[in-house]
Amino acid sequence: MYKQLLLIALILYKSLPVFAQQPERPNILIIMTDQQTADAMSSAGNKDLHTPAMDQLAANGVRFTRAYCAQPLCTPSRTSIFSGKMPFETGFIGNAPEKDGQWPDSLLMMGAIFKNGGYKTGYVGKWHLPVPAGKISQHGFDFIENTKFQDYNDAATPSYCARFIKENKDQPFLLVASFLNPHDICEWARGDALKMDVLAAAPPPAECPQLPANWAIPPNEPKIVREQQSSNIRTYPSVNWTGDQWRQYRWAYNRLVEKVDQYIEMVLASLKKYGVEKNTIIIFTADHGDGYAAHSWNQKQILYEESARVPFIISKPGGWKPRTDASLVCNGTDIIPTICGLTGVPAPTYLKGADISKRLNDPSIVLRDTLVIETDFADNEQLLGISGRAVITKHFKYIIYNKGAIREQLFNLDKDPGEMDNLAMKPQYKKQLQQMNRYLRAWCKKNGDVFGKEL
Repeated sequence: MYKQLLLIALILYKSLPVFAQQPERPNILIIMTDQQTADAMSSAGNKDLHTPAMDQLAANGVRFTRAYCAQPLCTPSRTSIFSGKMPFETGFIGNAPEKDGQWPDSLLMMGAIFKNGGYKTGYVGKWHLPVPAGKISQHGFDFIENTKFQDYNDAATPSYCARFIKENKDQPFLLVASFLNPHDICEWARGDALKMDVLAAAPPPAECPQLPANWAIPPNEPKIVREQQSSNIRTYPSVNWTGDQWRQYRWAYNRLVEKVDQYIEMVLASLKKYGVEKNTIIIFTADHGDGYAAHSWNQKQILYEESARVPFIISKPGGWKPRTDASLVCNGTDIIPTICGLTGVPAPTYLKGADISKRLNDPSIVLRDTLVIETDFADNEQLLGISGRAVITKHFKYIIYNKGAIREQLFNLDKDPGEMDNLAMKPQYKKQLQQMNRYLRAWCKKNGDVFGKEL
């Protein structure tokens, strides 16, 4: 009788569906700074500052050296990151107020995607999205703190993050830690009080960082980008600055990066304190970069590397070996597909971004060979009618604006990483220029980008 029951049980067992063993769903922590250019980390080889927390992330993961924002301006970039769509697709191409009724219900936000996927969701710090922070039903972040415009505080963000981690340490979570700095460089440049921290007076220029090799305004630059600086002298107080002033600017910027690095270190410490460090994957990035004195430019908006290229690290503390990756990445379109790929949370089918998690597992996978990013110059929330696109490949970068006597720039980034030699003006590069222009025309047509009509 016992053998018969055992045989029946064995038959029933074999008839059951077989499921692969599911690993524990990882937590996702997204750490985002504001206005941090990609090279403003000591792990990126910058010897003028020290960023141990960012370096720790790089030491336990993959640092992507060619990551770009979708648009180098706060609201458009953040809207892209939290929707997975390009700014021209969402319509948020300039800074916008936190106001209800602007965000289409058909466009899912990151928090809602993960909340629907069974994750606890939290957001702490700078918001600057065109959705009221209190409208949880739309953005999906159940825990949302320290977001009030002009009242958020980087110093408070680590403690709120610690509370969220403590309360949700026994279940999978998505947490965004959003910091303002080094954005305070805008206040420093115009001589205003800083929003987040206090800096000592800059030392004499001789004790400040050297000017970058591409400090000068390059020849054959589209004049329209300099002309728009006159729209608001408070945005661009650096017009006609001397080299000494720019050296002090770089000193102040570096100190602000170091300050935000200290707060990032506190957030990372909370992961360890509450025992979730080993099951958390961290993405570190910024909404956009900063001119950092290159091309005598402060602020963002322009499509040069310093403003458009951002830090991008995917890290697993104690779990991954360090490496760098030169794949073309767009943090605006790629973060949601990537964190969905890492967790198994279903991504909206309309998203076109790359799932970088595939390359983490198999470095032979090519994410893309060409990347297109955009800009629309604005004076705060007022658009100035100056639009541009950049087409970026492994070796070249093509920039075109919608107006001006000189509209195009072409750079060989291998030979001219500082973007000082505009090859668009040289007859021998006519074929390359036409090829990049044709690519952009086709891309705009395929993706419904009306900028194609300007080409």
